[in-house]
Amino acid sequence: MTDDRPTVDEDDIRDFLVQNPDYLQKNPELLGLLQIPHASGAAVSLVERQVSVLRERNVDLRHRLRDLGSTARDNDQLFSDTRTLVLALLDAEGPTALEEALLKVLRDEFDVEYASLTSFDDTGEQGDPRRVAESQARGRLAGLLNNRSAGCGPLRAEEFEFLFPGAKLLGSAAVALISRDGKALGMLAVGSSDAAQYDSNMGTLFLEFAAEVIARLMPPSASG
Repeated sequence: MTDDRPTVDEDDIRDFLVQNPDYLQKNPELLGLLQIPHASGAAVSLVERQVSVLRERNVDLRHRLRDLGSTARDNDQLFSDTRTLVLALLDAEGPTALEEALLKVLRDEFDVEYASLTSFDDTGEQGDPRRVAESQARGRLAGLLNNRSAGCGPLRAEEFEFLFPGAKLLGSAAVALISRDGKALGMLAVGSSDAAQYDSNMGTLFLEFAAEVIARLMPPSASG
């Protein structure tokens, strides 16, 4: 006996469901019969698969919310520490107090291992390692010191000691130029004994901001 019923292939079924997206909603009893392959290899019903997908999305959303909360807390802490730095600099009276306030906050609040504030002085008469000729600084730190943004990278022992007197070791540093009205007044540096701590991919916005604040507080005589 010949079966005269029309044959239906997978493409016909797919096209039908595309044209009738509410078909399963109108026939909910079919949901429990459909079998969907699972990553484990076992077959599960469509309902179970949907529940699994929703559960995975829920976990992903929780992770994203946790990351957002962590970022918000980090931003709050950075703002608080930056506020502490700016207020300490504003309260400082004179170049020595300014430097002491800066270095104290960088070490205590930002956990910076090494920090230095150097003034440019082309007279060569001061005999102070924290007052150097601009040309000397640029010659010794050509790879880090520029007029556009703070530079970061590893340093040889003699370069590290030039930035941080008394600390002759292999390390890394970030250096920002302190300038006002187009004139270089000095440089602000933070460093680490870890040669990989400060690399060219790290952000330097905070260091540049600190250098801008210091530039407005340094007396004109600091430039020599």
